[in-house]
Formats: sequence, structure tokens, C-alpha cells
Amino acid sequence: MPDQTIDTYLDALKAALKGCDKALIQDALWDAEDHLRSELARGRWKEPGLDEAKALEGILAAYGEPAEVAAAYKERDAIVSAALAPARPVKATAPDGGTEPATPQHPGFFGVLKSPRAYSSLLYLLLSLATGIFFFTWSVTGLSLSAGLLILIIGIPVLIGFLGSIRLLALAEGRLVEAMLGARMPRRQPPTEGELGWKARLKSLFTEGRTWSSLGYLVLMLPLGIFYFTLMVTMLSLSLGFLATPVIHFVFHQVTFDGWAWGGNHQGLVAALAGILGLFCVPLTLHVALLLGRAQGALARHMLVRI
Repeated sequence: MPDQTIDTYLDALKAALKGCDKALIQDALWDAEDHLRSELARGRWKEPGLDEAKALEGILAAYGEPAEVAAAYKERDAIVSAALAPARPVKATAPDGGTEPATPQHPGFFGVLKSPRAYSSLLYLLLSLATGIFFFTWSVTGLSLSAGLLILIIGIPVLIGFLGSIRLLALAEGRLVEAMLGARMPRRQPPTEGELGWKARLKSLFTEGRTWSSLGYLVLMLPLGIFYFTLMVTMLSLSLGFLATPVIHFVFHQVTFDGWAWGGNHQGLVAALAGILGLFCVPLTLHVALLLGRAQGALARHMLVRI
């Protein structure tokens, strides 16, 4: 059967990519499956009496040996990853010849001020409240609407459309995570053409764990977004407030809060100490943002990348 031959090729390609990033393997397998099935369907359309086994043999030969395709994907992924995240550590070589992400080096205490990834992580955490509200609202509304309409015939297409939108939102979130947090995420949707057929696609939509893990991730983003936003705004406010204290004292010669003067007769000393504290709080905030960004990236890879 042609399907079995395609599956055999995909297994060989997966073996050739062993040791690589899981998101890269997922993209490579989806690309290969989509291309092979599309080319086979195109050949059938042009020649109804086509010898499928022979045609598929030519398609596989034109696409390339699994080792060659794997090498091309590794090279292209290194270039694209470097373009998306120039500060990302170089990938280490795995014992079997593959590549795997090197453990990122955490910058020094004040060195974090020069880390672009720290600032992009901070921005992601601040935006997570807005994205979390949108994801949660869309997910809960879609589930409620689909469940309520299932008693009618229109409920089935609504549910199918909702689950399809969950995959699209998960893909969009993955692109945001990769760009801002540096975690390698899938860059394309799974194949939906060729030999799969509409029944197989519907079955895949409902039975694949990726659909439901993506839905769980989108719902989880609301409490995480609230936590990230609250923590980052609090730490930023305190840091910038401490930094601004000496400036306010220099301009107004008094630092007050709700009518109460800070420091009493030693306001200059208190203002200076507050400024020094602010100098330490700013990099501390960036370190926390960087660590939370890495944790969020790991969570996204765990729930959105499915091999």
C-alpha cells in the first residue's frame, strides 16, 4: 500500500532526525507527509490508471533520501533559528550526530541588562494578561457554544470549527513564544490534504492529544497571565520607584508619600539608599523575567509540541 510506504519513509526520516529538537522533527515529518501525499494525489488526478507503487517510488526518489532531507532540515533550522533569536546559544552536537539545544547560559547579575532575551521575556510576560484573557474567553465561549448547540445539527460544524481554531491559536502562540522567549516551536500546521481524507481529518481533530493539550494550554494562560502581569508590574513599579527617589529629592528637596516625609531629618541619605536599592532591583526584575520566560517556554513546548 502507498500509505505504508509513506509511513515507512516517515519512520526513516524520524530516525535520521533523532537527537534533534522535537519541534524540528515535527515540522520535518509534517512537511514530508504533506508533500508526498499531495504529489501522489496530483499524479492520480493526471493519470487515473496510475501505478501508485511505481509513482510513489519516483516521488520518494525526487524528494530525497531520509538522511539527505534530515541534513537539509538541520542546516535550514540553524539558519532560521539564528535569524529569529541571534542571542540564542549555539546548538550542541548530540552523541548520535544530531543536534540538541544547548543549555542557555544565564547572564551575570548586572550582565542581564545587556540581554535582549530578558527584555523580550519581560514584554511577553506583560502581554500575557491580554493574550490569556483572549485565549480563555475564546476557549470557554467556544466550548459552551458548541456544547449548547450539539442538540441541533448546527452544533457539529460549530464544534469542528472551534477545535480547528484552537489549533490555529496554538500555532500562533507557538510563533510568539519562539520569537520572544527563544523556545523552538512548530512552524507549520499538520498536513490536511491528499490521502488523509475528510473522515481521517475529523478523526484526527478529535482523537489527537495535541488538540486537547492545546486547549488546556490556552485555558491555563489566564491564571498564568494574571500571575505574570501582577508580579512584573509590581517589581517594575518598585524598581523604578526606588530609582526615581533620588531624582525627586533633588528636584523637590523632599520625598513624601501621602503627606508623610521619608527619612525625617535624613532624607538625602534615605533617597540615596533608595536609588542604590533601585539599581539592584532593576536587574533582579530582569532575572526573574528571564527565568519565568524559560519556564513558560518549556511549558509551551511540553503542551504544544506533539511527536
